[in-house]
Amino acid sequence: MKITDIVHNYSDGSSRLVCGLCRVRAFISESGAVVLLTDLDEKNDGQSVTNAVERIIKSLQEMGVVIGPATYLEHYEQDDPRCDSFDIVTIESRGGTQWKTISREEALVLMGCSPSELDDRSWQNGRIVAQADRLRFSRNPFVDSHYLESHAVVKRRLEIADAKISKSEVEALISEGAGERDIQGLLKRDLSIFGEAYAKPDDEYICFSEFPLGDGFVDFVVLTGRSRMDVILIEIKGADFNLLNADHYKEFNHKINQAAGQLRSRLGQIYRDISPFRDHVHCLRARAERGEKIHNAFLGPHHRLEVDPQKDINIRTVLIGGRTVDDRTESTKRHDYERTFTPQIRIESWDTWLRRLQRT
Repeated sequence: MKITDIVHNYSDGSSRLVCGLCRVRAFISESGAVVLLTDLDEKNDGQSVTNAVERIIKSLQEMGVVIGPATYLEHYEQDDPRCDSFDIVTIESRGGTQWKTISREEALVLMGCSPSELDDRSWQNGRIVAQADRLRFSRNPFVDSHYLESHAVVKRRLEIADAKISKSEVEALISEGAGERDIQGLLKRDLSIFGEAYAKPDDEYICFSEFPLGDGFVDFVVLTGRSRMDVILIEIKGADFNLLNADHYKEFNHKINQAAGQLRSRLGQIYRDISPFRDHVHCLRARAERGEKIHNAFLGPHHRLEVDPQKDINIRTVLIGGRTVDDRTESTKRHDYERTFTPQIRIESWDTWLRRLQRT
């Protein structure tokens, strides 16, 4: 027979602050008193039941929720109730705690309850969820809110939003079949569009335009990433041609092949002696982070990249141009191209590239 079903607060053990939650169900059966301690997963804002089990049991006894000897079961719920885990927890008189794993069937016998009791998922039980939320919100009214960003980050977000070009502006230019210079002119007005398309983690990027590379320039560059920096080199062509030729060979348009050849030549110079290039881009990163407008540097909201200048960099290359006619055929062609050539160059049409954008 179930006699208790509550959400219980427990301390974290160091500061003695109440900052953990678990579901406590007590049963009286032929086995005596049995207490089921269920971890509340995302609703538990403190240590897990396993790490806090001694303090949980002690606090239940001190509060009078459990009186006298009892068997304590540690319980973790899974999506499928048949996969739940159960352990008998024994606190030894000399100190120390022992766990003994038992099956769901053995737990049911100990508690003397029906399977429906264990089929009741805590996160789907409205009463339990409401109790847990009341306790969590009493501790922190903004517990589920996004963390507060610094004033500098908020200011930079607003600056970027005020100057942002819309996706519809880019789509209109592409639909008109604009040439390379017209598209470049629009995109140079707002380099955040490349951060939005390629930065990971989101909002952690520095973008450049007209970036010196080898014996020439690359149209745009994005620096992003964590620990090892990603250097994304982006070359663009116009939207005044189809990505693939119309004949039965379905080869890339000559403008794409020409641009890819130029990129591959410049990349070859970098890869043959990559250390100076790595040091160079890290130097440019540091100068841009200090506020220098070198190569039209554009800083994302979180512009101080958490990257290690001593680690290797990841170089990724993207070539954007032409229009999509047959997405399936072009996708196969692009993937074959990337697998075949070294160093790899990712080819995208303007139609596929536009799908990357989140802005309206």
